[in-house]
Amino acid sequence: MPDGELFLSTINRYVPEVIQTMVGVMATPGTGNGNAPQPSSLVGVTGSIGLSGKVNGMVYTAFSYELAKCVAEKILGGSASDQDVSDVVAELTNMITGNLKSQLCDTGFNCSLSIPSVVKGDDIKVSAKTASVSVRNDYTLEGCPGNLVVQVFAALEH
Repeated sequence: MPDGELFLSTINRYVPEVIQTMVGVMATPGTGNGNAPQPSSLVGVTGSIGLSGKVNGMVYTAFSYELAKCVAEKILGGSASDQDVSDVVAELTNMITGNLKSQLCDTGFNCSLSIPSVVKGDDIKVSAKTASVSVRNDYTLEGCPGNLVVQVFAALEH
């Protein structure tokens, strides 16, 4: 049955893969927390996608402002507007969450994804009272300032 460690190992596998493919740089995961405390605070440009079905929850990707701009400029090959930055964060969130969804479906936890949304702020509080899984990890991206934080809250249907 999926638990925090499955979610953590899955994001640690797919975040670097998506970043390498899309941005062309290495993403190095931190140690991660398979039982992250709630509520949690996120900073910067944050993408979010909901999961519904046999897994209900949220996936958040929080890019520091500097990292979001760096990543968008690398993907676009030049300067990036605020809208470009938001679009890139939404798409990377979608790709990371899509890989997580695929892994969950492969283990019998079929679920659907919502449309990504993006918010910006210096103290974005996130929590999920019904979540039995709360995982978080930080990633450093080669040649870019700041960190990417991925936080997942999930409740599993048995």
